Amino acid sequence: MKALVFKGPRDMQYLDVPTPEPGPDEVRIHPKAVSICGSDTAGYKGGNAMRTPGLIMGHEFSGVIEKLGSNVKGLTVGQRVAVHHNIFCETCRDCKEGRDNVCVNRAIIGTTMPVYGPWNGAMADYVIAPAKKIIPLPDHVSFNEAAMGEPLSIGLRSVNHVSVIKGQTVLVYGAGPIGLLTAQCVKAKEAAKIIVVDTVDHRLEMAKECGAAVVINTKSEDLLKVVNEMTDSGGVDVVFDCVGAKETINNCNKLVRCGGTVVWVGLAEAAFEFDYKYAVCKEITFKSAYMYTNELEEGLDLIAAGKLNVSKIITGVYPMSEGAKHFELIAKGESKDIKIILTND
Repeated sequence: MKALVFKGPRDMQYLDVPTPEPGPDEVRIHPKAVSICGSDTAGYKGGNAMRTPGLIMGHEFSGVIEKLGSNVKGLTVGQRVAVHHNIFCETCRDCKEGRDNVCVNRAIIGTTMPVYGPWNGAMADYVIAPAKKIIPLPDHVSFNEAAMGEPLSIGLRSVNHVSVIKGQTVLVYGAGPIGLLTAQCVKAKEAAKIIVVDTVDHRLEMAKECGAAVVINTKSEDLLKVVNEMTDSGGVDVVFDCVGAKETINNCNKLVRCGGTVVWVGLAEAAFEFDYKYAVCKEITFKSAYMYTNELEEGLDLIAAGKLNVSKIITGVYPMSEGAKHFELIAKGESKDIKIILTND
């Protein structure tokens, strides 16, 4: 089969590799739509230990079952599916307490995990997945929409961490795919006003389509001044930081009201100085959101019900054979796409 193989930093090659066979409790899927995640790009550039040389990436995907393992029941060849890509152990304390998203023993399709090791992903003609991780798709949900279920689940989990969204003033920091999908989730939860902040105009224009009443480009506007004017210097009720950099994290403390909530979602930087005293004196509630537990299923249900439009942020659909080119364009900062889908015939 053909696959995009990560050979090392800035080296992705479209190669012939052995076709994998499903185990007794697994299925082989022909991916129809695979999204490039920001973590994939970080790995491509050499900045993510979860992407090791020889790996086939691709964890945001949908496709068609092509072969069943000998023990698999209730699924059929040709069935349209999405996949819960987090393969957790089910036996550790975190799994038993409902935090399977942080299971230390887990495998993740399309990544290399510290304990489990690599599990090849969907940027290929075929990918293997456990049968119990399969999510059947209704006919009216497209493969592209279904591939967006995974990034949607990140935004949905972050929004679910906040007890009250309805009627609140909410700021989303970052208009990348996660920020835009978070804004859609916030809108669906009936926030009174949504503010989206970024440095790229065409992403901010997309944010308006995703529910933002106000967009702020920090390259040309004074963020704190604009927000203070909008809130009579009181600050917003909730901030979702979908960037995770020193500047954004510390600005969240200034943007949120006293007693407000900040949800950390983005992971741009691993460590930096944090204005701790400022945060304590405002009695800010901080929460973090990582991956998902049952939000993938919830998100796909919302897509199927027509309550979210995830397709609008897909700005580029390209054949898998051109994947290496688009990884490099993203790494150089030259891609104009917001979200890219790679497809197989």
